[in-house]
Amino acid sequence: MRKLSPTHLKAVSAVWTAFFCLFIPAGTTMAGYPVVKAIHIKDNPFSVTVDMTGKAPVKVIRVGEREVLVAIKNVSLSKGLVVGGKDNPNLESVHVETLEGNVVAVMVTGKHASEKKINSSFNTANNQLTVILNKAVKFPPPVPKSIPVPQPVTIQKPLALDVIKSEKQAMAPAIESREKQPVSDVPDKPAEQEPAPRSQAKPTLKAPPVPVTPKDISLTKANEKIKEPPIYIPPKRQASRFKGDISDMYRGEDPLQGCEANAVKNAMLLVKKQLYKEAGAILEQYLFEENPFCLEQVYYLRAYVNFMGVENDDPAGLLAAERMFQNAMVAYPKSSYLPFAYAAMGLIHTRLHNSATAQGYFDLISKDFPDYSGMPEVEYHLAEIYNERGYNDKALNLYKKVFESKISNGYISDAGLGYGKALFENLRYYDALSVLNYVIKNDVKKVYESADLLKYTADANFELGLSKRARENYIRLLNLFPDTKSPDMALSKAGDAYGMENQEEKAIKLYELVREKYPESPGYINASIGIARYLKTDAEKIKIYEMIKIRFPENTYARIAMMRLAEIYQKNGEYDKCIQEIEDLLSTHPRGLRYEAVKLMQKAYEALFKEQLKADEYTSILLRYEREQAKFKKMGGQLIPFYVGNAYLQADLYEEAFNQLITAYKLYKRVERPALLLFGLGKAMDESGRDDDALKLLNAFVKRFPKDKNRVEGQIRIGRIYLEKGSIAKADDAFVSAYKVERNALDKGRILMLRADVYQKTSDLKTASGLQARAVKMFAASPGENYEILAGAYKTLGSTYLEMKSYVQAANAFTKALDFSEGDRAKSNIGFLLGDAYQKGNVLDKAKETFEQVAQSYDSVWARLARQRLSTMGLAEKIINS
Repeated sequence: MRKLSPTHLKAVSAVWTAFFCLFIPAGTTMAGYPVVKAIHIKDNPFSVTVDMTGKAPVKVIRVGEREVLVAIKNVSLSKGLVVGGKDNPNLESVHVETLEGNVVAVMVTGKHASEKKINSSFNTANNQLTVILNKAVKFPPPVPKSIPVPQPVTIQKPLALDVIKSEKQAMAPAIESREKQPVSDVPDKPAEQEPAPRSQAKPTLKAPPVPVTPKDISLTKANEKIKEPPIYIPPKRQASRFKGDISDMYRGEDPLQGCEANAVKNAMLLVKKQLYKEAGAILEQYLFEENPFCLEQVYYLRAYVNFMGVENDDPAGLLAAERMFQNAMVAYPKSSYLPFAYAAMGLIHTRLHNSATAQGYFDLISKDFPDYSGMPEVEYHLAEIYNERGYNDKALNLYKKVFESKISNGYISDAGLGYGKALFENLRYYDALSVLNYVIKNDVKKVYESADLLKYTADANFELGLSKRARENYIRLLNLFPDTKSPDMALSKAGDAYGMENQEEKAIKLYELVREKYPESPGYINASIGIARYLKTDAEKIKIYEMIKIRFPENTYARIAMMRLAEIYQKNGEYDKCIQEIEDLLSTHPRGLRYEAVKLMQKAYEALFKEQLKADEYTSILLRYEREQAKFKKMGGQLIPFYVGNAYLQADLYEEAFNQLITAYKLYKRVERPALLLFGLGKAMDESGRDDDALKLLNAFVKRFPKDKNRVEGQIRIGRIYLEKGSIAKADDAFVSAYKVERNALDKGRILMLRADVYQKTSDLKTASGLQARAVKMFAASPGENYEILAGAYKTLGSTYLEMKSYVQAANAFTKALDFSEGDRAKSNIGFLLGDAYQKGNVLDKAKETFEQVAQSYDSVWARLARQRLSTMGLAEKIINS
C-alpha cells in the first residue's frame, strides 16, 4: 500500500487546479471564504462528511484502487479542526492538508472505497458535504487495539484540573481561549462532532485567543475528557559513525583519504579534540614548507578549522573562512570534500543572515549530493530558512524528515523543537505536545538552551486545556528565562490557567500583578479582559472593555473587547448597540473574529426583528432591510428572511414576502419548519397568484398544525382557492372544517357567508339563503355594534331572495339592511333594491314611495335610476287607466 503524504497530495495539486478552473466563477476572491469546521469518517454507508460554513466547489477524484481524493476549492480550515471517526476499522488512513490555490485536500484510503462512481452531495440546509465511498459495506465490530491512542477534545472553554500546591509558584499563564416552487427537502441527520487528535489545519490568520467564562464549565465532564497526548514514539534508529553535520568531515574510517603525512595526521587529531587554532597552525606551517603531498586534504581541512574557530560576531573571520573554501574548490573542483565546502558556506551565510545565499548552497547540496552524510544539518537549516520566510509547509516537512530519521544524527532534538513549533503554528496542538514532550524527555539540556521549548510546550498544554501542565511550564519558563520575550503574556496566561480551574482569587491576583508591572503591554490587555470576566455588573465590564478599545485601538485584543461589548449589549436586549459595535469591529479589524462577529450580529438582528414584529413595527424592519440588503444576504441564516418575509406580509407586499419566505423555507429542515413559516408562505403564494403551490402548502400546514391559531384562515384560503377552481365539494369541506374550529361568532358568520357562495355557484339558492340567514343571526349575536357587517349581510340575503323571486322576504331583508346602513350612497343603493323588491312583488304604492325617497337623495346615480323607475311606473299607470 502506498504511503499517503503531503508530497503525494501535492503531486496531483496541478490536476485539481485544472479541474477547478473549469467551474470556479470569475472574480472569486479570498474574502468571505467558507470555513471547513469538521471532517468525519462515517459508517453505513462508508462515507466522508465535511461540515462547512457555506458552499464551495468540490471535486472528487479516485487516485488509486482504494484511495479517494476530495478537493474543496476556496475554503479555509477552522482553528482546532476536528477529524472524527479515525478509529473506523475500515479506514486505513486519512490525510488533510491545505495546498496552493486555496485547496483543502482530504485523502482517504479505506478497505471499502470500491464504488465505481464516487457520489457526492451538498446539503444547503446544514452546509454539509457528503462523499459516499461505498454504499453496501457491512462493517464488522471494531477490534480493540492493544495500545489505544487517547483522542483529545478541541477545548472551547476553560477546564478545571489539579491545583499546584504552593501559591507562590503562581508565576504563570493567561490566554483567551481561541479566540420558484417549494420542495420538501429532507436533509440528512447532522453528524455528531467526534474529537480527533491529528487534525491538520493551515491558519489563514492567527487571531488572539478569545476569553471564556470559567463558570460555564462542567468540571466533572471536563476532567473525564482531557487527556495528555502520549510522548512521541520514534522509529528504530540505526547507530552511525557520523553525526549528520559538517563535522563528518573528520569522521569515518579514513577521513584523510589515504594521506600519510604526519603533520596532517596530527592536525586531524587536534581537530577531533576541537583544538582548531592549534590544528590550523600545523596546516599553515605545512603549506609554508611547500610540502607537495596531501594538498587537497590540507586545503579543505584548513578552511574547515578556520570556519570552526571563528566567532559568530566576527563577519570578517567568517568571510575569510569562506574564501579558503572557495580557494580549495577552485584548486580541487572534483574533491570528495566538495559537499562539506558547500555546507560550510551555507552555514557561514546563515550566521551572516544572508538567508537567500545560504539557501542556494543548501539547495545545491540537496540536488547534487543526496548521499551527503551531513544532510540532516543541511535540511534543518533549510527548514529554519523556510520557517523564517513564511513557507510553513516546506519547513514542517523538512523538520519532520530530520526528526523522524531512521539513522541517528545530531539534529534530532533541534529538528524536534522546530517540528513541534511548526505543528503548533498549524494548530495541531496535540501532535505538537507529543513531539515537544519527547524532546524534553530525551534531551534535558534543550530545556536550558532555549525559551522556545518551554514556551511552546506551555502554550500547547494550554490550548488542549491541560492547565496544570501549562502552568508548570510557564512557571519554569519565567524562572529559567526571566528575560524571555513577552513575560507579561506568560504571567497573564497563569491567570487564565487558574481561571480554567475556577480558582478565581488566584487568577485575579495574577491579573492585577500583570496590570501593575506591565501597564502598556499585551499582557495588560489580556489581564484586563480576564479581570472583566469576574466583575459582577455589566457596567463595570463595559468600563474595562471601553478602556481597551480606546487606549489600544490598534492592538488585536481590542477586537476581543469589542466582541465582549457586543455580547453584553446582545444579552441585555440593546440590539442596536450590539449591531453598531460589531460594525465598528468589522470596519477597524476586518479580518479578526469576522466569522464570530457576523454571527453575533446576525443573532442581534434576529432578536431585534422578532421584537419589532411582535410590536407591529414591520415598517422599521422593511426600512432597515431595504437599506442594507447586501449585508443581510451575506449573513445567511434562516430567521432573517423568515422575519423579513413576515414583515412584507404584514405590509401586504406579497411578491416580496414570497421571495423572502421561500428562501427561509429552503434553509430549514423539513421537520423544523415553524407553523408561521408554512402559513405565511402559503398566504403569500395565495395572494401572489401561485394557487397550486398555495394549496399544497396550506393543506400541509393545517394537517401538521391542527391547533395553530392561523388554521382557520388557512382552511378559509383553501376553500376560496378550491371555489375559484370549481372544486365545489372540496371548497365546502374546507369551509365546514374552518367553521368547526372557529369559536368567534362574528367569524363563524363570515364562514357561513362563504359557504353560501359555494351553493350559489351550484344555483342551490335555497341552501345559500339558509346559510346567509344563519350568518345574519351570528352577526346579530356578536358583541359590539356590527352595523356595517349586518347591513352587508342583509343586503346579500335580500339579493338571494330576489333571485329566488321571494319578493316579500327580499323586501324584509332590504328593509333591515336599510336600517343598519350608514351614508347616503349606501342608503340610496339599498333603498333602490328595496323599491325593486316591492315593484317585483307588485306592492306598487310602497315601491313608488321608496323610489321617490331615493330620487330625492344626494346620490346622483341611484337618484337618476329611481326617477327612471318612477317614470316607467307612471307610464304604466297611464296605459292601464286609458
